[in-house]
Amino acid sequence: MKHVISILVSVFFAANLYATEVAVVDFRAAVLQSNMGQKAAEEPKQKIAEMDARLKQEQSALETSAQELKRDELTLSKEEFNKRRQALAEQQNKLRSMAANMQRQAKELEQQLVQSLTPKAEAALKSLIEERGLNLVLNRQLSLYADQDADITNELVERINRDN
Repeated sequence: MKHVISILVSVFFAANLYATEVAVVDFRAAVLQSNMGQKAAEEPKQKIAEMDARLKQEQSALETSAQELKRDELTLSKEEFNKRRQALAEQQNKLRSMAANMQRQAKELEQQLVQSLTPKAEAALKSLIEERGLNLVLNRQLSLYADQDADITNELVERINRDN
């Protein structure tokens, strides 16, 4: 019995010696939430707001054209009605293309922003890993479950803010 207890204690002790310290982090969110991320995002946000305003202006013009066509439908010749309806369809296609292009540009701006800030954020992450003695850090989106204590995203934001 004494021998069994000592084996169990030894196994428990050995398991603790080889325990792996694991954490999860949302690196992209940490970069964007940091002070440097917020500051660097001001110009891209302004560009996106300008594109959005232009898109809304075009949408308003399209709605006005559609209302005018509906209002004038009975007074227009069939040829003129079809011509204006075709122009309206072209405007709709142009608007869809514009919206898709705007989304693509917004995504590219965000990717460029994150890429430009990554080296500083990686340095902060490395110092946090060393300080906490972590053996493994996973992307938060890849984990099925992580205890709140295992999520170091907020700590990373604080470290980035402190270091820069």
